[in-house]
Order: sequence, then structure tokens, then C-alpha cells
Amino acid sequence: MSGLLRTSILLIITLSLAQGCAGPNRLAHNDMFGRNVMFTVDASRASSVMATSFVGKSEYADDVDAVIESVLESHSLHKISQFSIENLSVEAVVAEISGNKNLSEVIRALDADSRVESVQSIRRFKLLSYNDPYFSLQNTVNGDRIEHIHEITTGKNVVVGLIDTGVDRRHPELADSIVYTNNFVAHDQVSFDLDEHGTAVAGVIGSAANNDLGIVGVAPDIRLMVFKACHQEPASRRTSCDSVSIIKALNDVLQQQPDILNLSLSGPRDEIIEKLLKSASSSGMVLVAAVDETQPFDRSFPASMEEVIAVGTSFRQDLTGEMVLAPGTDMLTTAPGATYGFKSGSSMATAYVSGIAALMKEKVPDLTSAQIYDYLLQSARLDENELPVVDMCSAVNQAANTAYRNCERVRSMAAHIENPTDQSSTGGLAN
Repeated sequence: MSGLLRTSILLIITLSLAQGCAGPNRLAHNDMFGRNVMFTVDASRASSVMATSFVGKSEYADDVDAVIESVLESHSLHKISQFSIENLSVEAVVAEISGNKNLSEVIRALDADSRVESVQSIRRFKLLSYNDPYFSLQNTVNGDRIEHIHEITTGKNVVVGLIDTGVDRRHPELADSIVYTNNFVAHDQVSFDLDEHGTAVAGVIGSAANNDLGIVGVAPDIRLMVFKACHQEPASRRTSCDSVSIIKALNDVLQQQPDILNLSLSGPRDEIIEKLLKSASSSGMVLVAAVDETQPFDRSFPASMEEVIAVGTSFRQDLTGEMVLAPGTDMLTTAPGATYGFKSGSSMATAYVSGIAALMKEKVPDLTSAQIYDYLLQSARLDENELPVVDMCSAVNQAANTAYRNCERVRSMAAHIENPTDQSSTGGLAN
């Protein structure tokens, strides 16, 4: 698509987005993360074990709250919030450090406290994206001949969860698909439907088909669950998350149990997030996460986890066999206010792969993450840039053990890799 045409289309179909005003909250400010800490207490043992004060005073704890208050007092901490992580049987507390103690000093002290199960700083995560009349403009899905793929499967009865920003719940492409929403960003309770990133991700995965409107999603008949753990800054429109909101969202994800969980985000390794994702994977949930292509693969969390299908958009030798490559440039998708716009980045590629996983799961509901990952890698075809990009038709055919040829990619757009299995020789997911 020419730059002039793309610019003209953007002028027609995009709309300035009004920003919701966020109220003050200490945890939300960048300069306060160095004074916040999160610790957990074992809820299953709190009522039966002796709580020994850090300064040597002993007493029996009547319940978990008494243990928490004792820990707070011992370490001169001020409680900001408290919540349960049922799947891990712990009570989590976010607290502010008082006095002149620094973060590392407090973490060491809490780590040595026998009443504390775990302790960590508050970590920042980022969403990986750059800041039906339109079906013909969807170069990616047209290249995959998606109208023929939808003769086989549309993702019906498959539930996809998003941990992201909010989503425009009234967008005509998405309104009928969204079956559950929850907001875990304490300081941003008003802008759910105005958030751009989550709306764009949801549109790539599941925009409605044959509704005489806009675009078509990869899996138009899925059901969507939206867990808002990230927020959009009113001025810069940048999006970010913190580990506390993600942990709260994952706790809810484990209660709601979607079939697939899309994580178009990346950040530093977090022990509690990792435990919760492992638990989700053990339950049979398919986890799909974006690779931060500015970082070494092992720093791209949670995409670097063994249980996660890692997705990126560019080919790097150090990532060969560890991630699925998918389209993620100039993706026409949904935007707040019943509008549309172009988005790029591994966030969009991740959404694309989550949609393909949903198509596969409709045909074979018992498919595991490992099987889906293998089919995605083995389906790879060389694109116009000679990159081994996932082939939607081939992946679906392999999963369903069919040979439906009407959806095969146009030869001018992709050439078959001689040995696609070589792409998975160094990577894989736990069964």
C-alpha cells in the first residue's frame, strides 16, 4: 500500500481519542515504585503457626490479617492494598516504605522474615506496539485467504482472554463477542472503553464477519474476556502495566479459565507471575505472549517461559526456533469510538497468532500448547522478505488433519520452506 493511500485512509477512518482522567494513586507514579514493595503471607498456615516478631516478641496469630499487621509494624511499612491469590494460597500486600530505608534493604529484611512467603519490588511491563468495507485493505488476512479458512473454522465456542488495557465494549465489531470484563488498574477506572491498545488487539483476534462493517478478525466467532491490567497515559498515550495489576488479573484468569490467554506485553521476570502462568498452563490454557525484540530472548518475559508460545515480527538468528514469526506491520484493526486504524508491533503479531490458535482449537478442542506451537512452526512459509512467517491455512490443516487447499496462500506472497521442522529444533513447550 502506498504511503499516500495509507495516509488518506487514516484521515478518513481514524478519530481523535478523548482521554479519561485518572485519579491520584501512589502506585501509579513512576517516582514511587522505588518506595513500594509487595510481600505475600501463606494464608493456609497463618491461623495455625506461631508468629514470631522480627524484633523477638512472640505471639500467636489469630488469622492472616494479624500476621500481616505484625509484619507491617516490624518493618515500618504502610499498607497500600491487600488482595488474595487463591491459586497460590497466599495473601498479597503492597506496602510503602517509611523512613530512610531503601528498597533493597527492606526486601532483604522481609526475605529473612519467617512469616513472609515471598517479597519483591513492583515491576513495570510494557505493551509491545508502536504509537468489512475495509476488508480489501487487510493485506495480511487477504494474503492468507481468510475467507476460505472461515469455511473450515471461525473459532466458534473458543474463549480468548486478554490481559491488556481496556477494550471499547461498544465497538460494533466487538460488542457481541465480549462476554466478561474486569478492571485491575486502581487509578484508572473510567477509561476502559477509550483504551486503544486492547481495542486494537481484540480487533485483530475477533472482529465480527459479515456485519456490513469495517474488518474481519482472524477468528470472528470467538468469545472474548478482557482483564484490564494496563493503562494508557492521558498525555503521551503510552501504555504500561505493573506486576501487581498483572498478578491480580492472572488470579482472575485462573478463576474464569479462558481457553487461550493473549499477553501482548513484556517485562522483567516475576516469580509470582511465573507461578500463576505455570498454573494456567497446567490447567490446559494456551498461553501466547509477545517477544520484546529490543531485548535478548531470555529477558522477554513471559514470552521466554517454556510454557508460552512466543511471537515476534522480525527474524533474528538468536531467536531461531524459539518464537513464531507472524505479521505485525500496518495491521488494520479496531480503534475506540467505533473507528479503525493501523497498528504495528509484536503485540499485533501475538493477537494474530492467538486468533490462529482459536481456529485450531475449534477444530480440535483438546489441542495442547505444545501441539499448537509445533503446528505453527511447521506451517511457516517464506514471505516477500524471505522470513519464515506462520501460514494460517497450513497450520489449521495440520491441526485438523485435513487437506483443504482453497485457503492456501498465493504463491507470489509466500514460498514454502524446504525443511519447516528445522525451525522448531531448538524450541518447544512443556507438554
